[in-house]
Amino acid sequence: MSTQEIKKFIEILKDTDIEELQWESDDMRISLKRHEGESFPTAQAEESKAEAVSRSGNAAKTQEVKENKLLTIKSPMVGTFLRAQSPDYPPLVMEGNHIIPGQKIALIEAMKIMKDVVSSVKGKIVKIFVENGQPVEYGQELFQIDPENK
Repeated sequence: MSTQEIKKFIEILKDTDIEELQWESDDMRISLKRHEGESFPTAQAEESKAEAVSRSGNAAKTQEVKENKLLTIKSPMVGTFLRAQSPDYPPLVMEGNHIIPGQKIALIEAMKIMKDVVSSVKGKIVKIFVENGQPVEYGQELFQIDPENK
């Protein structure tokens, strides 16, 4: 493999939000990983909402009501949801754990590429919606968070 080909792999890593890139041939193996400080927050927190319907005569109105200000963290990509760095390791987080912004809380694996799911809020994990090893879709809810206002 030429230096130019290796530079292409580095550019792929640099131009995307991929955390880790591995390539292997018969006589060579390359593994590139983004530094911790260069990681981008991937999971966006969104407010969880419930709809309440109130009726006045024959007219129906729909209102959005905030439900305890709980937030959800969604999958940044399609892949397999992983709760730990390795099958031998404990889960990164569990229900009831407190998290901080920038904390890695899960991984999504697709085609041997690992993508960190990073918290963008400080709070407590109320619910984990997905089991370890399950496939997930882009935007699928992974965690429900009770944010701290401090």
